Amino acid sequence: MSQNMPPNPPGRPEDNTGTSQEGNYGYAGANPYYGQQASGPAPDLDAGTPTLKSAEAQKLNRKALLFLGGIVLLLIIAALWMFNRATSEDDESKKVKEEEISIPALPKPIDTQLPPPQPVPEMPPLPMAEPMPPPQPQMNQQPQEQVEAGPRGPSLMERRMGEMAGQGGGSGQSSEDRVAAQIAAAEARLNPKPAVVEPPKEVAFAQPIYNPDTLLVRGTYIRCVMETRIVTDLPGFTSCIVTEPTYSINGRRLLLPKGSKISGRYQNENINGPRVSVIWDRITTPNGIDVNMASPGIDNLGGAGHPGDFNAHWGSRIASALMISLISDAFKYAAAKNGPESTTVTNSGLAVQEPYESNTARAMERLANQALDKSINRPPTVTINQGTIVNVYVAKDVDFSSVLR
Repeated sequence: MSQNMPPNPPGRPEDNTGTSQEGNYGYAGANPYYGQQASGPAPDLDAGTPTLKSAEAQKLNRKALLFLGGIVLLLIIAALWMFNRATSEDDESKKVKEEEISIPALPKPIDTQLPPPQPVPEMPPLPMAEPMPPPQPQMNQQPQEQVEAGPRGPSLMERRMGEMAGQGGGSGQSSEDRVAAQIAAAEARLNPKPAVVEPPKEVAFAQPIYNPDTLLVRGTYIRCVMETRIVTDLPGFTSCIVTEPTYSINGRRLLLPKGSKISGRYQNENINGPRVSVIWDRITTPNGIDVNMASPGIDNLGGAGHPGDFNAHWGSRIASALMISLISDAFKYAAAKNGPESTTVTNSGLAVQEPYESNTARAMERLANQALDKSINRPPTVTINQGTIVNVYVAKDVDFSSVLR
């Protein structure tokens, strides 16, 4: 039994009959709403649906089709034109401009007859050297002395000197000057001065490397870590430990193994910046090799010196000078205020009063000047802590052939 169907009203005996109409629970007599629902026809849901008929089919617009076809044809023509233009430009760029080389024709020879060459005159034959006369036999001593005592002709030097004297006679010089000049010229001819020889220039030569397997060449970098601390207030010694093995120039032989110790020393002079000049002069290897060298320390980029923490001590300089100056000023002020004044009378009758000058104030002023000079002259301090990585530049070639076999 449903909640929407009320039960049969009591007092109707026909409800208990066994007829087919009474057997139906929803007959019209028992349910007044049943008759209203059954009397109306069922609604037709497909009555309002549209139907297409073949006679009402849409006709194709021929003008629109022609317009679309024209647009497609224009697009195809434009694409073909652009493609042909691109290919033609590529062909033109690939073509090499051929240059036409024009060779001018050779000039025609001029038919001119040259005059015949003039005959070269023959040189006369050289005169034959006159044969030396045979030596004459020696005569007695008396004719020879007579020959020597006779008049003798001028020699070659005398004739030349005479010629030079004749040439310079009209110049107004004295005979002694002319003779001296002639003698000097003759000596210059007989004893010429040697030419000045320039000193030979230095020339660099190339030579082969004889032991490349055992050669530690100049310019090699040795990287090490500081074993000790460096403070440049005082000069001292330092050491570092090699962190990377060092090989020969050709890279075949291990020369300095990892763990080798490098010793050096540093100074506290000429420190103008945050760098320390360290000279590393000894290397000892774990396998018992001692290497003596003098090589400077550099930074990671090859600059001279090891960089560190720089302290110029400006605070201590200013503080010490200021403190002593204040003490000196205090003594001067106390002496001028509490000390007796001195009065001086000048010649013009003026009285000049001068404050009291304390010797203690003068001593403090001198002490302040000394402290200021000392603090200004104090050199700066550079500190390199333990464990800092530094580099050593090998300054000269080191040959290990005598210790490595």
